[in-house]
Amino acid sequence: MNPALPKRAGLKAEKEGLGILERKGGVKKIVAIGRGGVGKTSFIALLAKYLKSAKNRSILLIDADPDQSLADLVGVNLEGAQIKTISDLLFDVRYGNISDRLNSFSLAEKMEYLLNQKALYEGEGFDLLTIGTKWTEGCYCQPNNILKVLISGLEKNYDYVLIDSPAGLEHLNRRITSSVDDIFAILDPAQKAFRHLDRAYRVISEIKIKFTNFYVLGNFRFSSKMADLTGKRNELKYLGELGYDQNVEKFNLHGKSLLQLPENSPIFSSIKNIAVKAGYSNQE
Repeated sequence: MNPALPKRAGLKAEKEGLGILERKGGVKKIVAIGRGGVGKTSFIALLAKYLKSAKNRSILLIDADPDQSLADLVGVNLEGAQIKTISDLLFDVRYGNISDRLNSFSLAEKMEYLLNQKALYEGEGFDLLTIGTKWTEGCYCQPNNILKVLISGLEKNYDYVLIDSPAGLEHLNRRITSSVDDIFAILDPAQKAFRHLDRAYRVISEIKIKFTNFYVLGNFRFSSKMADLTGKRNELKYLGELGYDQNVEKFNLHGKSLLQLPENSPIFSSIKNIAVKAGYSNQE
């Protein structure tokens, strides 16, 4: 790393005044996958709400879905905060829309500086990194590899990394990480959902993503009677369904953060129960 590059340490390091630090217990990486509209972004947002209730816990949210909905659901105005996506930064680097003093830096050094200064939103209780849409034209191999290295270094500053992934895991493997602790596949009551589940599990072995647990959840339209259908698939662990809360639609319509949902919200209560089953604690 170029010594001229300042480094922002993230929420936990800044609060404790320790600069860059690596969590001794190790970071826990959690990813949500599923077809579009099944509720994976809401799940990640409300899991963050549950986890951040513990004091001194640091959380990094990564929005890897091109729809870029996670910021809205956690009440972050990226444009207002002058925060860019990784895709925006790559565009700026490619077309020279950066400070002249970065011209002597390598691409990796430029991206490290810009990620920390322009793309990492540091909030109260969590930080947020948004990947954005597809890269600019040309070969994606170099920026993908650089991004994986940068995120690997960044995530060590946190207790939890929660990733809102697009439908396919190939995107996750190329740009973000080749290993996670827990995968949550969220299903709706459709044959396509089960086919997607089978494909996701198969792709994991094909592209060599390492994981500890592969959990399955049903969304609010999913009947508990369908749980047996998931149990027959490759020793998957079914943890329950997401509750229905009409306030989720109202909040989305009016641009309110899901973090403002009350503690007795049906969907938040269901996610708290799921978190406990998965072994997550909101205690210090």
